[in-house]
Amino acid sequence: MKRTILKIGAPIVAILTLMIGLRIGAGEAVHAAVLFGAPLGRPAPNGNTRLAWQLLTFLDDRGVKETIPMKGIEVVARSKGHEARWKGASNADGIAEVSFEMEGLAFGDPLDLEVRLENEKAPLAAGRATWAVPSGERSTSSTNTAAARPTVRNGIVGLDVVVEGGRLIAGFPTSVWVRTTTPAGMAASSLVLEAEPEPGLLTASDKATPCASGWAEFAMTAQAHVTGSGFTARRVATGGATSTGATADAGAGSEADAGARTDAGTDAGAAPKHPAGRWFGALPVAAGAFFISTPRTIEDQKAATVVLIAPNPRDVVYAELDDTRGRVAAAALTVATEAGDPTPRARFELPPLVPGLYWLVVSGEPRGAEHMAGAAVSKAILVGDGTAGLAADSAINVHDACSVGPWLAQRQAAGFPRWVALDGLPARSAENRFRHTVGLLIGVLSLLAAGILETLLLVAASREARVSFQLAELDEDDPSAQKVTASPPGGGVVMAVLVAVLGLALLAVLLIAKG
Repeated sequence: MKRTILKIGAPIVAILTLMIGLRIGAGEAVHAAVLFGAPLGRPAPNGNTRLAWQLLTFLDDRGVKETIPMKGIEVVARSKGHEARWKGASNADGIAEVSFEMEGLAFGDPLDLEVRLENEKAPLAAGRATWAVPSGERSTSSTNTAAARPTVRNGIVGLDVVVEGGRLIAGFPTSVWVRTTTPAGMAASSLVLEAEPEPGLLTASDKATPCASGWAEFAMTAQAHVTGSGFTARRVATGGATSTGATADAGAGSEADAGARTDAGTDAGAAPKHPAGRWFGALPVAAGAFFISTPRTIEDQKAATVVLIAPNPRDVVYAELDDTRGRVAAAALTVATEAGDPTPRARFELPPLVPGLYWLVVSGEPRGAEHMAGAAVSKAILVGDGTAGLAADSAINVHDACSVGPWLAQRQAAGFPRWVALDGLPARSAENRFRHTVGLLIGVLSLLAAGILETLLLVAASREARVSFQLAELDEDDPSAQKVTASPPGGGVVMAVLVAVLGLALLAVLLIAKG
């Protein structure tokens, strides 16, 4: 009877132990965090290094990751005997912008980070940060890559069009700069530029006179996501009425000018009949992008506020400030309406800055600034009265819109790189991996013990059956019958040990599961 119970009970206990062991090995859902690094920007006015990195919090449930908001997050950074702390919370996208200052920190220095959550014993992430992107100044040279691509460009006066920020913002006025390249002997101020916008594009004024540098500004508002415009350069007529906003150059009556006017198809004392130059093409539009409301230049050493206006209802906007070296500041801002104005907006508080060139980058996606695609837009600004670190452009007059405006419009951002500086999931999953190994080992051990025990029981039963058949063929008085015996191989001690192993294995997995 006992052996029958063992035959039936041993495999049941073994399979039950294996099931519990595999369930233990399946692991539990864990909270973890990933810190995305970015190159270091210029130091703060006090000389400290600013670190503005992005934190992602998520729940990992058996390999399935889900970003979740978390409150009570604390990030501690330590390097070369200095320590900095940040406290805050991640939003519905699981994003928190971590910003703090550290004394003496340079790119590549050892930086130990620890991300903790309230009521969690183990950190969400901990370890030494990885530096992956080499430091160095971003290029600030202007090239024709910033200019819009024309469909038509002809005439003795060359026209090039540059959209501030690279794309028009739908629903908001954006500066479009037109540069005139005149032949020898012709002054830019002797021209008047006329804008001919396509349907879906509005302009505050359809005429403008180029500055001495050859640039003219048009404020244009896109009302559609696909639009374009034409621009025409005409000579200002001498001896007669001039075009609106045009001023005759002091040398307009020279012999060279007269020849140019003849080429342009104008007569003295009459209005120009034929354009001196023409440009037509599509103007890129950033569909659904935020409008960045800020002047082109701001004071250095002082905090400033940038207003970010949404074209439609939004919940959050991701804003950051980058310079020619790296990331200076960042924030994940809540978008809301204000009293008296139904337009959704957010306010980005800039810290005090040292003089130089910066980019304000705004996107509806946490990592939109990396590739500047979709609705991610940027705007170049100058901080301070000079162009510190930009000696080649020292002639820029920050108080002259016709000087600084085109220069900034040509400084378009191609993207701001990031990398995984610290990933907390491997460490957080280490306990699950240990439980998986232990659970699987106990389950396999119980199967092995049950298999050996079952084999011993079956062999013993087989021998007993064979003995019974032999005895049945012999008489009870036959001396040979006394020699026929059967005992289970390994004896009862081995079976007792195997039964104990099965019981201990089941107890072990139950204790681990309970823990």
